[in-house]
Amino acid sequence: MAVPVIDGNDFERMLKAGLISLRNHEGEINDMNVFPVSDGDTGTNMRLTLQNGIMSAESNENLGEYLRGVKKGMLLGARGNSGVILSQFFAGISNCLEEKSVIGASDFHEALVEAYRNAYGSVINPVEGTMLTVARLGAERSGKIVPSCKDSVDRFLSDYISEMKSVLNETSELLPVLKESGVKDSGGAGYICIFSGMLKGLLGKDSDFENESLGPASVNAPAPIDADGFTKDSRFVEGYCTEFILQLMNGNSYDADFDMPKFIEKLKSMGESIVAFKIDDRIKVHIHAMKPYRILELAQRYGEFVTIKIENMQVQKNARELRMKKCSRKGMGVLAVVNGDGLKKLYGSFRCDAILDGGRSMEISPDTFTDAFSRIDADCIIVIPNGPELMEAARQAKENSVGRNISILECENPVSGYYALVNGQMESDDFSRRFGLMQEGAESVDVISIESESVGRCGMFSASLNGKPVSKSSDMKSAVSEAVNEIPALNSKCSCMMVCGKNASEEMTVLIESAMSEIIPDLEINVIDGGQENNDYMIGF
Repeated sequence: MAVPVIDGNDFERMLKAGLISLRNHEGEINDMNVFPVSDGDTGTNMRLTLQNGIMSAESNENLGEYLRGVKKGMLLGARGNSGVILSQFFAGISNCLEEKSVIGASDFHEALVEAYRNAYGSVINPVEGTMLTVARLGAERSGKIVPSCKDSVDRFLSDYISEMKSVLNETSELLPVLKESGVKDSGGAGYICIFSGMLKGLLGKDSDFENESLGPASVNAPAPIDADGFTKDSRFVEGYCTEFILQLMNGNSYDADFDMPKFIEKLKSMGESIVAFKIDDRIKVHIHAMKPYRILELAQRYGEFVTIKIENMQVQKNARELRMKKCSRKGMGVLAVVNGDGLKKLYGSFRCDAILDGGRSMEISPDTFTDAFSRIDADCIIVIPNGPELMEAARQAKENSVGRNISILECENPVSGYYALVNGQMESDDFSRRFGLMQEGAESVDVISIESESVGRCGMFSASLNGKPVSKSSDMKSAVSEAVNEIPALNSKCSCMMVCGKNASEEMTVLIESAMSEIIPDLEINVIDGGQENNDYMIGF
């Protein structure tokens, strides 16, 4: 059923549902936070700001009266860049509706337009691709539907949310830092989250919020500080997030000639990400600066601080990066050495963390291995060297990588390495168990390697079994047959994998398949284009 008008009680219920919605997605929004500083607190700051507004306001059927309380609570309790801007959105809504006891869709749209105008006005250098853009374009685009939903606030609100979601998808194109990080604007996402919850609250679709606690009375209690990532060797480039409410004062100790535009101009020379506005005879300021004491000295010429907060944003950023690194760190990483595009693609399908180009007679230095180890963020690393020549370089690199848990498979060719990967696919944190399974996989396969060479005008084909020469002939089929017959427990083999190298030909492939089928009639042969340079064919049984 359509909702034609809403009053103060309706709006209170909507805001509480919006707060619960924001709280449920707070972590996701924090993780998206990369602008203006990737300190991972956008969701938390927005939640605490809205929470303070709700808890400061007394229930009132009169919408304008209720919103005045919300406005005051949000302005006084606003936290962080995102929280201060959010408070300005709701201040704009309150200013527009202060004389209204109930509103319809048209009034709501008018208030949302005033909301973004007020927010833009409080931000000294507005940046597009942020929460500001999401709210502005959402309000502008949803305006077209207002005449058709005169008796349906919920229909208008639904369209407003839909338009904002569309704009949110555009933010990464408007703000390069978002595109580089592969995220959308966190503030915009949080703003949409609030209004999505408000719509559910209006329609009564999310009744759980009615009995849910809105949080502790001290909503501005600071979160525990994780300073482990900030040391004497850290670079300090982010500065301090400085926020305060200044009470302008009378008396000889203070400069009575306070001018807001001039004050803002002085702030511009001291920092960035500035949000500043005047509430009666109080000044609210948010600024990012390297030297916050200069800002405090400036402000204290005119009055005294009601509240003040200074946070080291480098500590916050480093803590977030350390936290995300710990979350993304794998239990086990795999480094493999293979040659040939086909084999690299095959190994890549097993999500190897690093693949080095190399193989028999292709040297790889210990430093190359060491560098690859440093780029793998995992507790343990398994190395698949795929060649006896590379085992020693891998071992030296392991010795050089002090503090890393690295194990090297006894694996002499890419086919054995493939079987190791297949056998070690189990999902387990038991590193020893997985390494053992992979070693069993590598040892379970018998591998025939075939190479062709020119001797005078004749072509010769040589075959090796598990690295040992077993046959040589001018007839490809004979060389292969002799090698196959040398395989231990030949009667138990029912399938094989044939990896074709760079110099393989369709004619030779057919001959090899024919030779193997004559010896093992029901043999299942899986042919793969490996593209390797060292062996024309590698066949694993």
